[in-house]
Amino acid sequence: MTSRLSRFFAVSVGLPALLSCGAPPSGGEPTASALVSSQAQALADSTPAATGVLAFLNDNSTTLSVLDNDVPLNALAAQNLIAWRKGPDGIEHTADDRRFVSIAQVDAVPYVGPAALADLEWYAKGTGRVTGLPLDALVGNFDGLDFTVAEARRALKAANTESGPTLTASGIPALAVQDILAARPLFNLVKLSRLTHVDFTALQGLKAMTALAPEGDPCTGAGTCQAGLVCEGRPNDGSSNFGRCINTAPIPGDGDTCSVFVPCQAKLACHAVPSGYPEGWCRPAWMTGEFTRYADVSLPSTTAPVESTVAVVGLATVPEDILVELDLVHTAPHRLVLTLVDPGGDSALLWDGPNEGTPPSLISVTRGISRDASINGRWLLRVTNPSGVGSGTLRSWKLKLNSRWD
Repeated sequence: MTSRLSRFFAVSVGLPALLSCGAPPSGGEPTASALVSSQAQALADSTPAATGVLAFLNDNSTTLSVLDNDVPLNALAAQNLIAWRKGPDGIEHTADDRRFVSIAQVDAVPYVGPAALADLEWYAKGTGRVTGLPLDALVGNFDGLDFTVAEARRALKAANTESGPTLTASGIPALAVQDILAARPLFNLVKLSRLTHVDFTALQGLKAMTALAPEGDPCTGAGTCQAGLVCEGRPNDGSSNFGRCINTAPIPGDGDTCSVFVPCQAKLACHAVPSGYPEGWCRPAWMTGEFTRYADVSLPSTTAPVESTVAVVGLATVPEDILVELDLVHTAPHRLVLTLVDPGGDSALLWDGPNEGTPPSLISVTRGISRDASINGRWLLRVTNPSGVGSGTLRSWKLKLNSRWD
């Protein structure tokens, strides 16, 4: 049976419209092209989804049959994608073969429009070709059910390991259980959802039997984690519904002194050293996190500020180390002023280009933001160009955080 993506997980902000060609939509259910705006965000160049789609299209095992029947795309879109890849001579595996290097390039192929790109994203995510997504990121909608990365992993683990009677007792219809057992091993949701008798009821049964999240997985509140775990780090500002399931049992070595040369014991991370101190202290590893925003935000030649946000979840309560990693290209980077704002509204001047020069790719935040303010929630990066000279793109930025209890 054929599934289609009904909504998309947006991973960037401020993306200029990429999907401008007026190509006809591809075949399949109409829900595949439901939210083109969010899709444009998710398929911004260098995002995990875009990288996965390009790798899929450039793979020689992605044949016309795969595009036409497995994804499936509109036949003309599938034919034109393969023809473009073959190059002018129309023959595969020759010197003039071409590779797709951007989603805009894919979109420019005749009959590839928003719906075809939506189908490609759904298939690439659902078959596991998109890596680097956070655990609470949406993989897609399968037979009417949304699956995050964590939910997909748990459902597939159950489908591959649980006995037939256990699956049946979980509300999965007998014919679906037979299909699942016969198809093992199952490595992705597309294959699982397309088994003959696997439908909404079967997938709902798999989700229900794996609903309690293990350590490290996303959670939405009390009672959503496995026994012995608690749901920590849910933001209070609405930026995310998720926290993380945490084991709060004491860890040997917690609080010990550490350094670059004297690391912490297992399950611990060294704090303070990332901020430049010669010595720090060990804290539980779950109190450390990295959060990436694949922004692809245009930085025009104006003085108006440009902003991008990222949600932080699953950490303790307040920050210790705050580092910002930038992927920014600009014709006059020394003119830029960068500001970071925490969930409570405290702001830090990250970099003052007019007085400090070109910003480095990694900046340690040592001023402006209180170490007693909330860490979970929406963080904001503001880029200002006071002179209005030069232009560029904020391709992505990453927050590297260490936290502690307040």
